[in-house]
Amino acid sequence: MTKRSLAKEVLIWALTLFVALVALRSGVMKMPGVAGVQFWIRDFQRWGYPGWFRVAVGIAEIISVALMLIPRLASYGAAIFGIVMLGAIFTHATHSESSRLPFNFILLIICIALFFLRKPKLVKNVSSD
Repeated sequence: MTKRSLAKEVLIWALTLFVALVALRSGVMKMPGVAGVQFWIRDFQRWGYPGWFRVAVGIAEIISVALMLIPRLASYGAAIFGIVMLGAIFTHATHSESSRLPFNFILLIICIALFFLRKPKLVKNVSSD
């Protein structure tokens, strides 16, 4: 492994771990019975979303973490969390919460990058012998 490919791999893992930790914290905090869940209950109610939707988003975030930590499935995890971030961006933009948007955009950009960096090769190159 060259220094460049090693540096690329370290960067990919650093980005993956950063996003995974954010998604894990966010997902766990949305689960019933967890300390701090009242914050999310209040926000989802204020945004007009039903209680089950908060839990569904939390489950999606936790699933995205599990997938991101498996290199061949990481692009799927990044895609799931990226979709959650699109929903968060829409929600914050339509509820005059612009101060929350920059971090959501950063996470979305990282998810897009991870999706393409970890994208599995669906068709293998077959070289002629």
